[in-house]
Amino acid sequence: CARNGIRHICTSPGHPQSNGQAERYVDIVKTALKKGFHKGGKLADVLSKFLFCHRSTPHSTTNISPAELFLKRRLRTVLDLLHPNAMDASSSVTRQRYKLNFDRHSKQRHFKIDDKVLVRDFRKNPREVEWTSGVLINRIGSRLWSVKVREQIWRRHENQIRQRYWSTDDDLIVTHKTTESADCDDDSSSFSPPDQQSKVLRRSSRTRKPVHRLIEQI
Repeated sequence: CARNGIRHICTSPGHPQSNGQAERYVDIVKTALKKGFHKGGKLADVLSKFLFCHRSTPHSTTNISPAELFLKRRLRTVLDLLHPNAMDASSSVTRQRYKLNFDRHSKQRHFKIDDKVLVRDFRKNPREVEWTSGVLINRIGSRLWSVKVREQIWRRHENQIRQRYWSTDDDLIVTHKTTESADCDDDSSSFSPPDQQSKVLRRSSRTRKPVHRLIEQI
């Protein structure tokens, strides 16, 4: 303690008057626990309610509750339920405006059972967006589908499903993107079969001169 700059002030044994503030708080806690026990409450519940009331009550010196001093905000109590929340109307308008801005560039997707689609494949490299061919077999929610991929049944959101425009069952199509924003891209942006032609590397035609080292000239 001395190394950290902490200095203890000890009182005399058997003389609680030397630490009156702490003794007073102990008496307040004991009184609150006794009242709670008389009402048939459990120790953990009674202590939690007392501490919550104590920490949410403004102090007579600071006029601010201990919780507000610590958290920089007021705790929500049952008394707050007596007052209507004036922020509900403005919050609703704000949420509606956010929704309109978010849905401005969205496109409605229409799928039906037995559609041949491409679904997100999370089995391999998570840093790449990979798609696997599948068939829709059942709708299990407003935006969720059951997709049959080979002999397995996957669950995918509509944002993880793309329409397949060719009939051949290609196993995998990889789009090199590293973020989840690829789910919101246009359907026609990346679904073309991978090019199988190998690229020919172009070598430099620059004439290289031999290197003259100083040690060779000595």
